[in-house]
Amino acid sequence: MNESQRSKIILALMKREGGFVDHPDDRGGATNYGITQRVAGEHGYHGSMRDLTQGLAEKIYLKTYWHAMKLDEISARAPALAIAMLDYGVHSGTGRAGRQLQEVLNVLSNNGRRWPAIEIDGCIGTQTLRAMDAMLKLRGVDSGNTLASTINALRLAWLVELARRDVSQQAFAQGWIDRVVRLKEAMYDIEPDTGRHGESRDRRGSRHGMA
Repeated sequence: MNESQRSKIILALMKREGGFVDHPDDRGGATNYGITQRVAGEHGYHGSMRDLTQGLAEKIYLKTYWHAMKLDEISARAPALAIAMLDYGVHSGTGRAGRQLQEVLNVLSNNGRRWPAIEIDGCIGTQTLRAMDAMLKLRGVDSGNTLASTINALRLAWLVELARRDVSQQAFAQGWIDRVVRLKEAMYDIEPDTGRHGESRDRRGSRHGMA
């Protein structure tokens, strides 16, 4: 994925997150562009969250979420999945998003018969990417979109359960659900990725089992 596409995805996420918010029941505390005060502090920002700049927020997203979850590598395989994982990681933590992806890939591996099982640690690395490659080779490129939709479905189920268990979070439940449901539009609103020779993913199919 080129820098322009990546920036477009991050800016769209920041737009979904909105500006400064400090809801008393929000466990993350004061946020701006979806960045919590804790995360901003980890990047050396200790001013008012109201004054956090869009430029710094984008840099934080890129380092703490995009690169941390290997989303350049994931987007080269399944762009929709990269968008789903970024939104999930920002909203609920990169560890939870990573574990969810690994759990689904393990289930689809048919008890390790189709590809080796992944250690469920939430850290997306070589094992996870190899499992994705094996899935795409076996099932075709559309399986990346299926995987993205599955992640979203499981995320919705978890958010509903979270609000059921903790009534203080039910004030946010409708917004959470709307966010994930509407994410589908952004997941498929992306230009085809291109290689060094300008070929689209649809034309470079042999790597992932495409005709």
